[in-house]
Amino acid sequence: MVVIRKPPPTGGISPTHVTLKSGEVLIRIFDPTRYGITATSFRSYGPISRFDHHGSYKNKIDPDRSVIYTGRTLSCCLVEIFGDGGIIALEQQQVAFLTLTSNIRLLDIRGSGAMGAGTVAAISSITQRDISQTWGKYFYEHPEIYDEIEGLIFSGAHNGEDAIMLYERAKPKIESARVEVLNLNHPDLVAPILEIAEVHGLLVK
Repeated sequence: MVVIRKPPPTGGISPTHVTLKSGEVLIRIFDPTRYGITATSFRSYGPISRFDHHGSYKNKIDPDRSVIYTGRTLSCCLVEIFGDGGIIALEQQQVAFLTLTSNIRLLDIRGSGAMGAGTVAAISSITQRDISQTWGKYFYEHPEIYDEIEGLIFSGAHNGEDAIMLYERAKPKIESARVEVLNLNHPDLVAPILEIAEVHGLLVK
């Protein structure tokens, strides 16, 4: 079994970076009926998800740190949200297509990139969120090692596709993106969703 340690790294560091280019499209699925979430809103409540870098506050609201999770493909977003339950529920969720108007710089922790960053690739799939969140904070808090990155690109735990977490440093660039929003049950999405469900062994409700 791979040993996944908390930071700091014990060996040499050789980080790899990826730049999301202006014109690239990021995708996210969100529920507009919960907590006033919008297509471009960042979550200041945390830490709860894999690489959340929030500080420790009694009410779990960090006034200075927030995150947004996106993907490059609809399939990545669907399996990350519905993969554990095995059923894609076409209810009140919406899909946002965010076309970037500025470049965004990410730390690459896919494959060998994770070891170059001081950890291992399994960090993106472990269930111990306290470990992965500690790394999310470490990457963010050490620009002298990793540069002042705006987020992370990692392999989604369900199907290995590229998943992206953005720190609030990228907020102005997400808010300036061109946004298209469709309901998850929009007719144009039915065929792609059914195909994704079949490939990944999911049911559609």
